[in-house]
Amino acid sequence: MDARNLLSLSGVLLVLGAAGYYWGIAHRATPLASPEEARRPDYVVQGIGSIETDAEGRLLRRLTATELRHYDTPADVAELDQPVMTFYEQGREAWRVVAQRGVSLDQSTEVRLEGGIRAERRDAELPVTVTTRSLTVFPREERVLTRDTVIIESPRGRIESRGLEASMPRGELKLTENVTGTYAPAPR
Repeated sequence: MDARNLLSLSGVLLVLGAAGYYWGIAHRATPLASPEEARRPDYVVQGIGSIETDAEGRLLRRLTATELRHYDTPADVAELDQPVMTFYEQGREAWRVVAQRGVSLDQSTEVRLEGGIRAERRDAELPVTVTTRSLTVFPREERVLTRDTVIIESPRGRIESRGLEASMPRGELKLTENVTGTYAPAPR
């Protein structure tokens, strides 16, 4: 093969190689949405407040938060900043639960709270305060649970436990592990 033909063939192959590199590798398809964009909320509400009543119009539950971010994909999830959940009994405030963050799942059938959780029983005769790091609330069932350390304080004493399960309508409280504390029964 002649040197000029070899140089021409090498030049053509070099140009084709450069074009192939440019179009094949350098211009890979960029995704339309980056992972950060795919996690964008479909709506954001600032200063949210909602109430739920029974069939007769009596107040059952109230929820407020400084901000709510709703995500439709990959699942129906709402993130809450500084949520406050209030539960009512016979039209009166019975419990108030405050947290730094919350996640509402499955159309608010489950709410997971995190950070500085403080639940207060609003009873003048026997106020109770419960503090923990995380708490899962099932609002419709009025049931709560956690596996974290819980501190329960009232005028009658202080109890600490690792884990808690409670049913508000039945007034049941189950402390699951390492229960310690002091308790003074009410005078008769």
